[in-house]
Amino acid sequence: MSKANNLLAETRAIETRNEFGLSNTESINIFEVLKYNGNISIIKTSIDSDLYGLFIQKGNVQAILINIDTSLGRQYFTAAHEYYHLKFNVNLNGKQEHLEKEADTFASYFIMPREALNFHLKKRLTKKNKNKVDISDCLYLENYFKISHQALILRLKLDKHINNKKYEELKDINIIKEARRYGYSIELYTKPKIKKDIVVESEYAELAEEALESDIISESRYNEYLIEGGYGDLVFGDGEDE
Repeated sequence: MSKANNLLAETRAIETRNEFGLSNTESINIFEVLKYNGNISIIKTSIDSDLYGLFIQKGNVQAILINIDTSLGRQYFTAAHEYYHLKFNVNLNGKQEHLEKEADTFASYFIMPREALNFHLKKRLTKKNKNKVDISDCLYLENYFKISHQALILRLKLDKHINNKKYEELKDINIIKEARRYGYSIELYTKPKIKKDIVVESEYAELAEEALESDIISESRYNEYLIEGGYGDLVFGDGEDE
């Protein structure tokens, strides 16, 4: 991807954070940001393909489908990646490599802006009186920003915080083992345990779910509400593939 496209995607990431009222140094929960700030529904389900996710826009309904058969860190990144397509490439036809790379760049800088990475990394290195990044720094940054290990170390290399040799060294590390060693939860690096086959996160779906749990509406009425809200074909299928 050209430097111009890379800069464009990073600029869009920062502009979008500003639109949402987010500072360029705070960490975010991408699912909550998209749900409450972007009015985007997040649908988590198992996808029988190698897709990490996809975006859907039908009428007034905007949704991002997330493959739950991936690590939580990957799911966060996928949500930001697909939001880029939803926001800037709505009429995307087929897989265009340069747009996929733009979406990856956007996701990385939306979740972890350059200013934030520089600030927190410098603060940590200064406090520990060292000048080289190690696995403990990676774990701290990954868990603070809720970003996957691979996405974090790639950014460290691209932003010239580590060299290629260090990148290869960190890439081959057993991150789950190291997380346990340093006392971090492995939640970010593993597939979440979800009891339901499909989880829908949206203000509309949340209200319907609360009404169902409170016995205000029946399960059949709950399904009707989802269909009326535009979620029927997204959640229950439209029968075209049968």
